[in-house]
Amino acid sequence: MAESTAAPPVEVFGVGAVEGPRWSSPGLDVAAGRYPLSVERHVMRMADHLVPGVTTVTPHARYYALHALVAAHAEAAGLTAPAAQELLRRAEVSLAAVSFTHRSPAHEWLPHAHGIDALAQRLRSGSVAVAESAVPGKGGYVRNAWGFWGPYAGSETVLGILAPGPMPLPGSGLDEAAIRGGLGELLDLAAEETLRVEDLAPLGDRLCVCAGGGRSDGTWLARLMCGSDAAGAESRSTTRRQTIRLMARVVDTHRVVRFTRDVGHALAFGDFLTTDAVAGDIEVAPAWRGVVLRNYSVGAWRRLWSWLVEQVEGMVQVEELADCFAAELPDVTVAAFLSSLPATRSTTGAPLPAEHTLRLADEPLPLTELRVLAAGARRADELTGRVRDTFLGPRGVELGPEWVARWLDENRPAALRDAARRLVHVLVARSQRVARAKARRRPDGSLWLPTRLHERGGWLYRTSKEGRGDVGLRLGQLSTVLATCGVLRYHEQCWSVTGFGRDLVD
Repeated sequence: MAESTAAPPVEVFGVGAVEGPRWSSPGLDVAAGRYPLSVERHVMRMADHLVPGVTTVTPHARYYALHALVAAHAEAAGLTAPAAQELLRRAEVSLAAVSFTHRSPAHEWLPHAHGIDALAQRLRSGSVAVAESAVPGKGGYVRNAWGFWGPYAGSETVLGILAPGPMPLPGSGLDEAAIRGGLGELLDLAAEETLRVEDLAPLGDRLCVCAGGGRSDGTWLARLMCGSDAAGAESRSTTRRQTIRLMARVVDTHRVVRFTRDVGHALAFGDFLTTDAVAGDIEVAPAWRGVVLRNYSVGAWRRLWSWLVEQVEGMVQVEELADCFAAELPDVTVAAFLSSLPATRSTTGAPLPAEHTLRLADEPLPLTELRVLAAGARRADELTGRVRDTFLGPRGVELGPEWVARWLDENRPAALRDAARRLVHVLVARSQRVARAKARRRPDGSLWLPTRLHERGGWLYRTSKEGRGDVGLRLGQLSTVLATCGVLRYHEQCWSVTGFGRDLVD
């Protein structure tokens, strides 16, 4: 649950300091909400469709196996839910401790094991008390009683590793022999009272989060991730397999250093998807092109809104904020602004990297992101087929590419600065509608309002700044899961497909 954010004292109309806005009653919990303009839904839904079984919070293959190990052991031993919880947390502490001893600069591509930051001070001292470290809450490695199972539970259910239920239960895809063969030693470590760092170091090659590729649990998970069931072309496993085949083909044909950036660029721009014999035959390829291109526009709205909220210091009128935006833009008409955009399509009809080029330019952020939005709007008429359908998503949506195209077209004769001022009013009004739509009345009668920016009578007040990161397409997490179960490899600053991985995806 988001924490309530206290507003700083503000000078209002020269009457002295006010502790927060006067309209905030004690029963109103002002929280830092996510997705304030609600422009992310289509991209997030498509990412879920295209990468089933991996999310933005599941970067490690070995946690899939660890939770499966706990499920199998709990069922065999008849453990109660509290006992299974404790076992799971102790096993996760053990995995983090072993991974800490095995970490090296060669693992820069892989996120730390979960909970390792909370355990780091104890690990540096040379030992970890397992029971104490595994207690959820303050002082432990995690707050949740089920450790890090929550972020992985949905993915593990999708993959058939676990069955739906209130605790980890074996699913149809769970291979107990493979899991015990690869990670079974964690159960022995979890039973220890104290883990000494020097004793754990020799176990790193077998039990570290990076080591699944050479172990039976990694082989099992790789086959599960890359396999396809008999449910037909529309099944989730088939879609996941096609996505993995497409990523592997990009890695085989391009130099991929930063996976999300470089694979995304290959998917979005150029002739690769239409001229490559393998990629052109993969059904999900056009959908990937559409969603990566759409994510540039989504990211532009997020960056632009974050910048606008950042300009709100104290109490600011909406018109003042609109003037701040206008001041960052050139004194030209909308038509002239549009004519200055780089080309978005090649002579062969392939998308050109206009959005990427625009973000490399040394321009004020508001101008850059408005140009990115305009480039996306132009693509609404240039793209075709499934690429266009995926790019546009639900039709007629406010702030979508078609909406931006209409807004720009209607304002062609107007001054860009005037059009931008009007746009600020649209964005502020939308943010307030979104916040109110997400508001919830709690059982105690208080109101939860997820927003950082408040508007009353034309005056704005913010409680904190907005984030401006792009929506995750799960490519980075997919790459690390595949690497830690042996399908991909990161070596000498470059990604490649392993021989085992190629056998699975060809």
